[in-house]
Amino acid sequence: MEQYSLPLFRWALQKTGNRIAAEDLTQEIWLQFFVAAKKQWVANPEHFLFRIARFVWCKQLRQKRQEYPLPDALAAPDFADRIAEEAEDNARIRWLHEKITRMSRLHREVMILCYIEQLTQRQIAEKLQVPESTVRWYLSDTRRKLREEKERMEKTDYAYRPRRLSMGINGIAVPELATKRIEQNLLMQNILIACYQESKTAEEIAACLGVACAYVENELNWLKEQEFVTEEKGRYAASFLIRTLEQENQVSRMFEKHKAPLIDKIVQHMLDHEAQIRRIGFIGCEKPMNKLLWLLLYHFTRQIQLPVHMPERPYRPDGGRYWPLGFVRGDETRRLRGDWAYNGTMFNGDFFWFGLYDFGQSEIEHLMDAYTPYWHTLQETLKKLIRHSFDENCLNDGEKERLAALIEKGFVMKKDGKLQPNFVIFTCAQYDALRRDIFRPLEERLQPALKALAADMEKMCRSALPRHLSHLTPLLLAQSITSLDFETEYLAFQDGQLYRPRDKRDGEFLTLACLLRA
Repeated sequence: MEQYSLPLFRWALQKTGNRIAAEDLTQEIWLQFFVAAKKQWVANPEHFLFRIARFVWCKQLRQKRQEYPLPDALAAPDFADRIAEEAEDNARIRWLHEKITRMSRLHREVMILCYIEQLTQRQIAEKLQVPESTVRWYLSDTRRKLREEKERMEKTDYAYRPRRLSMGINGIAVPELATKRIEQNLLMQNILIACYQESKTAEEIAACLGVACAYVENELNWLKEQEFVTEEKGRYAASFLIRTLEQENQVSRMFEKHKAPLIDKIVQHMLDHEAQIRRIGFIGCEKPMNKLLWLLLYHFTRQIQLPVHMPERPYRPDGGRYWPLGFVRGDETRRLRGDWAYNGTMFNGDFFWFGLYDFGQSEIEHLMDAYTPYWHTLQETLKKLIRHSFDENCLNDGEKERLAALIEKGFVMKKDGKLQPNFVIFTCAQYDALRRDIFRPLEERLQPALKALAADMEKMCRSALPRHLSHLTPLLLAQSITSLDFETEYLAFQDGQLYRPRDKRDGEFLTLACLLRA
């Protein structure tokens, strides 16, 4: 705007011959420019601006032609036309240069030698040590591709919009996970997205992404070495699952379809056995049932025997043993489950936690992982308190300082001078009683409903996968079915069966539990 507002105003003044009208025209041009630019990325803004200017001016003339004669200035030399035409010429040159750089090595070299270095076909053949017929074919093929690309560009508003690919794993990680490198490389992410649905050559991928083919070829080599893509006859295809929000929504719809015979029965069973659950006597059993349900539903669905099995996890080139998983979660698709967060289940042998709803992210994760010395000492202090029935006298001076941090973070409460946990604690015997007397009878009754869900889900998974990844249907099916824990919580919440937390702090401890081992 700083660069072009004054030239634009002068141009408008020349057209209108009136300062007020010129100001109005200039403002309308800028308005239309930013409305259009907001809808799509503009490669050459100065070119685009003067195209908008001519459009707005001509539109005004058409509207006023019945009232005013066309001004003489319209027939005068128009510098806006000149700027627009020069910009178009430059844009064509840039476009041709970009297309050539995105081609394969031989395509690039043949075009450059022919049109820039002006060598004959025979000279090119000698220089590249290929038959002259090969040179003719590459020239013909390149011209054809450029024509086709130009036609596509003219017919569509073609703009490259990079997308984010989040990476995860299912299995055993290693310190130097290869998936972390993909998470840090936007180009790799978009290469994988581009060749997920169908295989593509490096040249086709470069055209999709709007980058030079040489860059794509370099990243493809690493992705192939790390087995994230496969290559056959020069065509590359992603070799692992990449899920979109729409596919996750399809899974949600499938659970809604089976809600009555499956999820409603799970919730109702817990409510019907409230008294028996409380008699088990675990710490926290006195909480209102709508709060306990957050924990009970999670623990039941986490350990239920499902009619599908996770395929054996492969050993990866980075040393890990896992299935790589990709997730494309942009703003263009909204989850059926609304704004719920989902961090998944976490457990480390003593503590169990399920991050979801508005507490999908929490400091509880740091306690679970205990990666840093600070969180490791907090975890050890909390374990010591649990073993000594929250008797503050068991702590030394340093541990009492860490107790203050545990209270401040909400893990421990102090009421009437006594310490209390802000989460549920089971002994091994209590947890076994919960599984034996409450969970197991329900699990047996749900097997027919689970099999019906798995049958429908398998059909959906087969249709969702690209043909070259059909062998991963069992993996996608297992991934989809194991979201039973989240979907059960979500649908029970929608029915008003679960307590609605006031805020994140009020909710994050509802799913935290500790198993007190002997």
